[in-house]
Amino acid sequence: MDLRRLIKGVIMGIIDKSKKVKADKEKNSDFQLTKTELEFILKLIANSAFQGKDVQLIYDLIAKLQKQYSE
Repeated sequence: MDLRRLIKGVIMGIIDKSKKVKADKEKNSDFQLTKTELEFILKLIANSAFQGKDVQLIYDLIAKLQKQYSE
């Protein structure tokens, strides 16, 4: 009887984990920006002024946006 509960617990854990992975993938796919949205954001950034302390953060952000834009 304890073996059944153990096996059931393991199986239910695997099923729960696979549901979470699927839900995470769906959340990430909903966040994809269109080419038009990416162009707008990149143009907005290009026309903005930033303080020196923000340069590294902006550089990393632009690199990610450009990578997504080129895909």
